[in-house]
Amino acid sequence: MKAKRGDKPLREFAARYALSKDTVARIESQDQNVTIDMLEHMCKVFRCDVGDLFPPVDVSSADGE
Repeated sequence: MKAKRGDKPLREFAARYALSKDTVARIESQDQNVTIDMLEHMCKVFRCDVGDLFPPVDVSSADGE
């Protein structure tokens, strides 16, 4: 979410997308689990897919090589 927010102030970003400032801060710091409803809401406001909300995962090390 931090990448989507960029350099916008937390309060302004949260208000624009109908999220609380505290919720955005907790999501960014990984202190809050995100519900399916929250993911759906974020995808609607950002006009993106769920996968776009998460950083890429390096799967090359997952196969034990």
